[in-house]
Amino acid sequence: MGGIGIVNNPRSRRNRREPRLGDRLRARLGDAGEVVDAATPDELARAVERFRARGVDVLGIGGGDGTAHVVLSAFADAYGDAPLPQVLLLRAGAMNTVAHGNGVRGGPEAILRAVLARRQQGIPLATVERDLLRVEAEGVPTRHGFIFGTGAVVAFLEAYYATGRPSPLTAGLLLARAVGSALVRGPFAASLTRRDPLRVWSDGEEWTDARYLALVAGSTPDIGFGFRAFHRCGEQPGSFHAVGVTASPLQIALALPRIRAGRPWKRRHAQDEVARELRVEGDGLRYTVDGDLYGPVRAVRISTGPGVELVVP
Repeated sequence: MGGIGIVNNPRSRRNRREPRLGDRLRARLGDAGEVVDAATPDELARAVERFRARGVDVLGIGGGDGTAHVVLSAFADAYGDAPLPQVLLLRAGAMNTVAHGNGVRGGPEAILRAVLARRQQGIPLATVERDLLRVEAEGVPTRHGFIFGTGAVVAFLEAYYATGRPSPLTAGLLLARAVGSALVRGPFAASLTRRDPLRVWSDGEEWTDARYLALVAGSTPDIGFGFRAFHRCGEQPGSFHAVGVTASPLQIALALPRIRAGRPWKRRHAQDEVARELRVEGDGLRYTVDGDLYGPVRAVRISTGPGVELVVP
C-alpha cells in the first residue's frame, strides 16, 4: 500500500505551541498517507504496528530529536533486519539537531508540502544515508539514535532542562554563558566540566586516556549549533565517529571555530576514532541519546545499528 505515515508527538514543543498542527498535517497529507498521534508507549506501539502493516515507504516524525530517537527505536525493534522506511524529520521539537545537520530546513508543513510536491510529480526524494547508533546498557531498554554523549554534554543538558524553558534560544544563551565562563575560568564552566574516570574501548582496543571532559559519538556530522564534531561519521560505511575530549574548557572554547568548520580534532584536544563499536565503563555513568538523558549505569555499549535514509526536501 505504501504512502506516508507520520507519527506525531502532541507533547513536542511545536505541537504544544500549535495544538492544531497535527490537524493541519492531516489536511495537507490527505489521502497520501496517515497521521497518528502518539504520546505514550502504547500509542507508539500501535502506530508502529499500523504503519508496518500498511507498508509505509516514508516515516514522518512530528517532533524533535528526542521524539525521533524514541520513534526510531520502536521501529528498529519492530522491523529487525528488514529495511526501515525512509525517514522524514519534521522539525517539530525543541531540539532539531539531526534534521539541521542533514540539510532539512523549514517548518513541519513546509517540509511536508515539499515532499508531497515531489511525489506528485514522480520525482524521487533526495535522501542522505546514515546509520543509527544502537545504545545498550543493563537495565535500560536498547535505544537507537544519532548522537551519544557523556560528561560535559550531559551536564549541559541538565542545566538546559533545569531552566524549564527548552528552546533554541535558551540553549544558545546557555552555550554563550558556558563559553564566557570558560574564557575567564569561571564557576559556571567548572560546574559543567567535572571529569569522571572512564574506561573506553573502540572495536576492542582500549584507549590510553582515562579522564575525559566528554565522550561523544555520532553518526551525523552536527552535535548542535552547527558544530561539526563528527566530521568523520561518513568516512566508512557501517561506522560512526567517536571522540574522547581531553582538552580543558578554555581550550575547547578557543577551538570552537575549528570544530564548527568540521576540521580535524587536534590530538592534544581529543582522541577520535572511526568505529563500529564503543564500550564505556564508569561509576554512575549518565549519558544522552539525542538529547534524552539516561543512567546512572556501570557500562554502555554503542554499536552501529540499522541504516536509514533521511529525506532532504
